[in-house]
Amino acid sequence: MMRKGSIILVLAAALILGLIWLYPGKTANPPLKVYVIFQEDEARMLLEKFKKETGQAYEVIRMSSGEASYHLLDTDNTGVDVVLGGTADLHEQLKNSGKLLRYTPRMSDKIPDAYKDKQGYWTGMYMGALSIGVNEQVWKQDPELAPLPYPERYEDLLRPELKGKIEIPDPETSGTGYTILASLAQERGPEKAVELMHALKQQSSSTTFSGITSAQRLAVGDVAAVVCFMGDQLRFANSGYAIHSSIPPKAGWEIGGVSILKNGGNRKAAKKLIDFVLSKNAQTAYMNAAFSLPVIPGIQPNPLLADVHIGQLLTSYRADEAATARPELMKRWRDASKQ
Repeated sequence: MMRKGSIILVLAAALILGLIWLYPGKTANPPLKVYVIFQEDEARMLLEKFKKETGQAYEVIRMSSGEASYHLLDTDNTGVDVVLGGTADLHEQLKNSGKLLRYTPRMSDKIPDAYKDKQGYWTGMYMGALSIGVNEQVWKQDPELAPLPYPERYEDLLRPELKGKIEIPDPETSGTGYTILASLAQERGPEKAVELMHALKQQSSSTTFSGITSAQRLAVGDVAAVVCFMGDQLRFANSGYAIHSSIPPKAGWEIGGVSILKNGGNRKAAKKLIDFVLSKNAQTAYMNAAFSLPVIPGIQPNPLLADVHIGQLLTSYRADEAATARPELMKRWRDASKQ
């Protein structure tokens, strides 16, 4: 005969197994794994709101677009559920490689067709314009630069007085850098785009790993001028740094996308997160924190973006074409860099 203690243990084990079978979601809720391509503090602000609303735990892996592209395209099973942010050409590459799960979020019908994948593999969650940023203090204190007007066009950055005093992000590693190159290619053709981009590289003190790094170095005065997304520049301007931002004519722009990876292990939570980040409350909170432009009508952008208008940008820019053109453009870029 079984002892009384053994009987109790067997009954307890049976009860636990029964509860797991009846209520699996209550006892096993793995964390949602999220690749974040924009700033981690902005992502955590959104994800903490999501956790509070749904109880869903999460893990954040911060990467630049270039890092995420290489890692996700070369690996079949990353264990990651959602790619949050990053230029839409990254999401297009993932779609074309069969890495994404098709999903149409609740607010998708409110988003213009230009800001989402027509097949439903990714959805835009914000927009951002390329901008020339100037550190006003550095500029005014430089005897060569002080008499000059602030640059308004990319070509203005090629003035001899700016040699070694500007910076651009590397299109190999940075979504920002690739957006500069791809938008120039769509505006004036690949040859002229690479020629101008290479001239900007030669004019630069260095090429940075990511667009936010360029903005950081501008803010602390390491360089006088950079090209990166305006939202990154406004992030520092809002913190008290003297940064002047100017959108060049026919500037490129990003659609910050969000997508679900096919091989992730938590699809139900991933779909909930996509719905959440496109909700009005989450969109309003994010647009104010990140200085991005909304893709959903009725969401007010941060007041610092009041003077930014779509007509200033290269309205014909296509993220899907940028994704398709990437192998050729990057080959041209590498060939030019060897010269």
